[in-house]
Amino acid sequence: MTLTLRHAIRTQIAALTVAIALTGAAEAAVLRSDVTVSGNTITLGDLFDDAGAAARVVVSDAPAPGLSNEISVSRISLVARRNGLSWHNTTGLTHVTVARSGIAVPDAAVSTAISAAIMASTPSLAPSTLMQVDFANGAAGVQVGTDAPATVKVEQIAVNPRTGDFDALLRAPANDPSAPLRRVSGRAYPVIDVPVLTQDVAPGDVVRKQDIDWVRLPAMRVSQNIITAENQLVGMSPRHALRMGEPLRNTDVQAPLVVAKGAQVDMTYVSGSLTLTARGRALQSGAVGDTVDIINPRSNRTIQGTVLGPNMVRVDILGGSRPAELKS
Repeated sequence: MTLTLRHAIRTQIAALTVAIALTGAAEAAVLRSDVTVSGNTITLGDLFDDAGAAARVVVSDAPAPGLSNEISVSRISLVARRNGLSWHNTTGLTHVTVARSGIAVPDAAVSTAISAAIMASTPSLAPSTLMQVDFANGAAGVQVGTDAPATVKVEQIAVNPRTGDFDALLRAPANDPSAPLRRVSGRAYPVIDVPVLTQDVAPGDVVRKQDIDWVRLPAMRVSQNIITAENQLVGMSPRHALRMGEPLRNTDVQAPLVVAKGAQVDMTYVSGSLTLTARGRALQSGAVGDTVDIINPRSNRTIQGTVLGPNMVRVDILGGSRPAELKS
């Protein structure tokens, strides 16, 4: 047998072996109706249970992480045939749904990026302004590949200054110029944190720091008389019953009353080195610093005094009373 004949026989055997292998792959190959991939491309190996030697052939780009699309079966069949995978559609499939797995970028991170972009594009907003971002679909829904950092960058944003409606193009991961852009829409608006009570508080009670929680309200709903600082509430007493969880007005609270109407009080009058004290009866209730009317039982005259503490009043002007009438 000549060398040429031997070479021809070996070539035919090799070709037959490849043909048999491809035929076996074709007979075993089963097209999936739903596929999930993790990479940037979709291969015949992703689409078929057993694509054999053609498993690494790319059919299409994969969708963005967290999204899905459809590939027509006719396109899949064409790529399969061109690569030796003779598959016949016996199930009547017309499309294959391909999803791409990913990890979610936290909504808080997306909100922060959008808030910063809005602040940068709106000079009228103070640097300390808090922004609330509400996404149109309830969540941002931005994902990145399973091996990528969960970061995001705002490439473009358009905001309606009257309504706060926005439409943004985001890139995730933030520092990957090849990452696809994702469109996110919603509404952003300034908010203010205000203190509220954690329980009902009755008149006469004093609000403590542990009685306070915080809620975030749209700035447009917070009028000038709404309490917005903790020190406006701690140590104060309700003028009427206050309910938990409700924003409070400055007129809802007052300094605790330390002098009750009708109570006996100690009156003090100081003039230079002269100090006089006496007992009187309060005609009004008052907190520290309030001016109340007091009746002097010796003269039966009314004197005004400033509340110093519990049942203690300083008299600055004697009015119709004589100093001797104030001596105890």
